[in-house]
Amino acid sequence: LFHTDASDAYGRIPLNVQDLKVDLATASSYKILGPRGIGALYIKEGVNVDKILEGQIGTQKLWPGVENTPLIVGFAKASELAFQDFEANVNRMRTMRDKLVDGIFGELSDVKLNGPKGAKRVPDNANISFLRCEGEALTIELSLKGVYVSSGSACSRRLLQPSHVLVAIGRKFSEAHGSILMKTTRYHTEEDITYVLDVLPNAVNRIRGIVGSTGVD
Repeated sequence: LFHTDASDAYGRIPLNVQDLKVDLATASSYKILGPRGIGALYIKEGVNVDKILEGQIGTQKLWPGVENTPLIVGFAKASELAFQDFEANVNRMRTMRDKLVDGIFGELSDVKLNGPKGAKRVPDNANISFLRCEGEALTIELSLKGVYVSSGSACSRRLLQPSHVLVAIGRKFSEAHGSILMKTTRYHTEEDITYVLDVLPNAVNRIRGIVGSTGVD
């Protein structure tokens, strides 16, 4: 069986499970600005999946308990909004993302874009490594200014370990450890991006100054 986690693609690039030739696919509501705690599972016709939790069977004989109707409706509405004017939404995310990335590279040295450029990159993703700058420290510094980013995946960032994905694509430990992930949405404006570009370089330079003064690298 072949399963794909399509959470970072759903609502951003066209998806067709027949073309992908997958047996199972999943998507998350919060990734498209919907409520947390709900997702979708596609199961190809003829594929049998055993339940992993026991109890009163509710959701399609796979999950015990009663379906959470408000979350289901919220996810459905988020999906509807994500696919309304799909091309316009995607173009806006890409435009804001490119403005953000270009601005960062214009303001700072010793930065690296993680992953491919152009059509092979999802339109909302900006994953950047800042050399001599610890990603977790930068995340905290930016949050104090009202800019919320992440360093590492949602499931592993509490471990304070660099992303294993970045290490797998060839980033050095220090490069992966200095990475942050930023996402744009269809609701972001040029003013939002300008604010980030005002705040982020100062935060990076401040952390780099602390690193330089302590001799830590």
